[in-house]
Amino acid sequence: MEENKLIDDICDGFNSKSKAAELCEKAAELYAKKNYAEAVSLWRTAAEEENSAEALYYLGVCYNYKLGVDDVTEENCGIKAKDYFSRAAELGHPEAQCFTALCYSYGIGCEKDTEKSLYWFKKSAGQNCVQAMNNLGYFYEKGAGADGEGNFEEALKWYKKSADLGNSTGQLGVGKAYYYGHGVKRDYEEAVKWFMLAAEQGLADAQFRLGECYDDGDGVEENAEQAFVLYKQAAKQGHAKAQCYVGYCYENGLGVCENMQEAINWYNESAKNNYFQAYCNLGCCYERGDGVKRNMQTAIEMYKKGAELGSTMAQYNLGNVYAFGKGVKVNNELAVKYYAEAAENGLSEAQYNLGQHLYKGLGVEQDDEAAAYWFLQSAKQGDADAQYKIGYFYLNGIGVDEDEQEAFNWFRNAALQGDGDSAYMVGLCYEEGMGVEEDLDEAREWYERAAEYGSKEAKKALKKLR
Repeated sequence: MEENKLIDDICDGFNSKSKAAELCEKAAELYAKKNYAEAVSLWRTAAEEENSAEALYYLGVCYNYKLGVDDVTEENCGIKAKDYFSRAAELGHPEAQCFTALCYSYGIGCEKDTEKSLYWFKKSAGQNCVQAMNNLGYFYEKGAGADGEGNFEEALKWYKKSADLGNSTGQLGVGKAYYYGHGVKRDYEEAVKWFMLAAEQGLADAQFRLGECYDDGDGVEENAEQAFVLYKQAAKQGHAKAQCYVGYCYENGLGVCENMQEAINWYNESAKNNYFQAYCNLGCCYERGDGVKRNMQTAIEMYKKGAELGSTMAQYNLGNVYAFGKGVKVNNELAVKYYAEAAENGLSEAQYNLGQHLYKGLGVEQDDEAAAYWFLQSAKQGDADAQYKIGYFYLNGIGVDEDEQEAFNWFRNAALQGDGDSAYMVGLCYEEGMGVEEDLDEAREWYERAAEYGSKEAKKALKKLR
C-alpha cells in the first residue's frame, strides 16, 4: 500500500503544477494583454511566497521598463530592477544573469563593475543564453575592459557560440569579423555566408551588410539589383542607413529604375530616423531642385541638421553655401567653420578649401603654415588641385621649407591626373633642372601634354624650345 501511494504521489507531482508556476503562467497571460499591474501583482506573490526565479526575473523586467509599477520613483526603479535580477540570477535564471551583467555594465541600480559584469555574462552564457554570448562578443569587440582595447579573437569566439546555436545576431557578429578581418583572416566569402544566414532570419543589419557585399562585389558577384532588394528589405524594417541607400538607388537608378519621388520619400524616412547622410542628400535635392521644388533655405536647414549629426559632406556643403553666398550673404567666417569641421573629418575637398581660405586670409587670419598643412593633407588623399598647390608651396618655400624635389614630386602626381598647370610645372622643372635632372626632351614631352590639357603657358614654352 505504501509503495502504491508513493507511486501515486509521484504521478500527481508530474501531473500538477507548482503554485509559483501557476501564478507565473497567469501573470504571463496578463502581461501579454498589457495588464501590467495585475501581472506584477501575481509575480510579486510568486516571488515573495515561493521565491520563484521566474517571477523575480519578470519583476526585474517590469521595474527596468517601468511597466505596471508605480510604487517607486523613477530613480529607484533601476535599484529595484537590479535587485530582482540579482536575486533571480543567484537562483540560476540565465536571462536574469544576463540582465544582472547589463546592470553592472551600465550602472543600473548599482556602480559600474566590469569584473562583475563579465562574471554574470559568462554564467549566463554557460547556460546557453545567446544574448549573453552576443553581449560578451560586443564587450570584447569594443574593448569595454580596463585597457579599452578590443580583443577580436575573444569576441569572435563568443559570437561563434551564439551563431552555432542559430542566433542571427551571433551570425552577424561572425560575418563582420570575417568581413573586417577582426580576430580572423579577412574572408569576404565567409562573411557573406554568415550574413546570408542572419539575413534569412530577417535581421535588418545583416540584410543591409549583405546588400553592401552585392553592391561592391565583396565575396559575391557584383549585382546592383540584388543589392537594392536587400537594402529595401532592411529599409522596410526601419534600418535608417538602408533607407538612405534605397533613396540613393532610386535617385541614381542603381539596381532599380530612377525615381526621384521615391528617392525623396526614402530620404525622408531615413531622416526621421536621424541618419545624418539622409539630411545631406535631401539638402542636395533641394539645392538642385531634384524631385522637389528648388529651395535654398530648406537645403541649408537640411545641411545644418546633417552637419549637427556628423555628416562630413553636409559640413562641406555648408562651407560652400557661405563661401559662395548660396541663398545667403557671403560669410567666410562661417565658411571656415564648416570647412574646418569637414577637414578634421578627413574630407579632401574641405581640406583644400580650408587651405585656400587660410592662404588668402578669408574669414580667418592669414596663415601660410596652416594653409600648407591642409593642402598637404588633401594632396595625400589624391586631390590634384591640392597637389599642385603644395608643390607650388615647396617650390617657393611658402609655409614649408623650400624643397624642389618635393615640389617636383607633387607636380608630377597632379599632372598624372590630367592637371594642365601641374603638367606645365613638370615640364618647367625638367627644363630648368628644379628637383630633377635637366632634360629638354622630357620638358618638351610634358609641355606637349600640358598644351593638350589647355595650358597657355605650355604652348608658349613649346615655341621657345623649337
